[in-house]
Amino acid sequence: MQCSKCGAENAAGRIICRVCGARLRPAAAGGPPAAVGTRESDETLRRRLSYDLLRIVWVVAVVIVVGLGLGFLLK
Repeated sequence: MQCSKCGAENAAGRIICRVCGARLRPAAAGGPPAAVGTRESDETLRRRLSYDLLRIVWVVAVVIVVGLGLGFLLK
């Protein structure tokens, strides 16, 4: 799949361009590029990304707290 922003060739099924990071949007078969419903799927993607990043922050915080606690106990 070719990136519409930078023209780099990407493997089929990729979501973002490996060179510039632009979101790859395949064109609908026999029609114009997908524009209908794109806003909703972008919002859904942002919501899921935000949720995943929040979960990562929580996991890192718990690991740090547990590590510090074990460090004080083993001291």
